[in-house]
Amino acid sequence: MNNSLTRRPAIDPAVADILEGAERKKRLASMPRSERAKARKEAARHKVGLDLPPELHETLRQIANQEQVSISSLVAFLSQHGVEEYRAGKIALDPHKRLSRCARFEYVLVLGQNDE
Repeated sequence: MNNSLTRRPAIDPAVADILEGAERKKRLASMPRSERAKARKEAARHKVGLDLPPELHETLRQIANQEQVSISSLVAFLSQHGVEEYRAGKIALDPHKRLSRCARFEYVLVLGQNDE
């Protein structure tokens, strides 16, 4: 019987982080100066992937086009204002909460429901 499976050596997560950092520094050092600056700027960005209903994404796209801004900056702007309103007690999430079937979260928020 030919066993093609090979055992991977266990690496401590802290050691893996150090090795990854060293590899990143090595790659940066081999780049031209202009590319290094661009790579550092790109690495500093905080990217987030979101699952949005298609209708909401389309609405955001239309508003962004109308206002001549990126969807990303529009969502960041609206999110910041929404968080401020939530903290000020102007937005209540309870009427929109439904029990989640996912073990990770107790509730999900139902979109498209207006407060009465």
